[in-house]
Amino acid sequence: MTDGAGEPVLELEGVGRRFGRRWVVEEVSFTVGRGEVCALLGPNGAGKTTTLRMILGLLAPHRGEIRIHGIPVRTRRAQALAEVGAIVEEARFYPYLTGMENVRQALRMRGLPADPDTVRARMAQAGLDGAAAERRVSGYSLGMRQRLALALALVQDPSILILDEPMNGLDPAGMRDFREHLRRLAAGGMTVLLSSHLLAEVEQVAHRLVFLERGRVTAVEAAGGGTQQLRLRVEPAAAAAAWLEARGRPVTADGDALRVAWEAEAVPDLVRELIGQGWAVYEVTPVRASLESRYLARTGGRREEDGDVVGALRQ
Repeated sequence: MTDGAGEPVLELEGVGRRFGRRWVVEEVSFTVGRGEVCALLGPNGAGKTTTLRMILGLLAPHRGEIRIHGIPVRTRRAQALAEVGAIVEEARFYPYLTGMENVRQALRMRGLPADPDTVRARMAQAGLDGAAAERRVSGYSLGMRQRLALALALVQDPSILILDEPMNGLDPAGMRDFREHLRRLAAGGMTVLLSSHLLAEVEQVAHRLVFLERGRVTAVEAAGGGTQQLRLRVEPAAAAAAWLEARGRPVTADGDALRVAWEAEAVPDLVRELIGQGWAVYEVTPVRASLESRYLARTGGRREEDGDVVGALRQ
């Protein structure tokens, strides 16, 4: 199942990974376009972290292909990952150094220019500048540490950013700031792939959603998409409900109206058919399903397990 927008930056085709005899990721396929924020959603154990680690070349897929800017990660890892920044595990810092000194050291280790202007630019991208940049990391709050982790992920000026649960533990102000940073980066053309359980935050920042369940992609859709529900006020309501049910469209009551699932592009035809029956149509209102309801529908409403296989093997 593939989908994407704009120039393709990241492509997964039939990717699978097993541990022992168990396939924890099976036939995962999707595409992420330039300047797009794509969210990988699913319960623990669905294969999100395993998928991200395969994209980063930390795990080798047993089948399928992963390409970044058309370059296969499996056979040309260094070249494919040259423009990739990531926060996948807990970031490591030098606590006795300042934020600026940590970023400067990261630039030096990668053989990149570490002049003051470059250091400040990377920190500003992550929203960590001013007096905070000159403070020792040992005195940073969790939100400041997350911003520093983002600055470190941006040191090589990547075109794609991979983030695994980047907003965990942040307070509401920290989440808002991090969300705004991601929006600015995407607006500047950077591609962002993130996994998160914070659906309210995902709903505000993501352009595309990839739902995973038991290692398989169950849906790829626009963040504002999903199954459209219509609120219909039609008279006679009972006759209209029976007519819709006869066409295989389950109907539920919504006050003095009917609620039914219908494809957006087919709504004009539906209205014409209702009027053609001689019925009075007073209201046709699309009602977008919440991300929470879409998540539960796409993942079968399964409770989270104790973690995916990669997490278990680390212990």
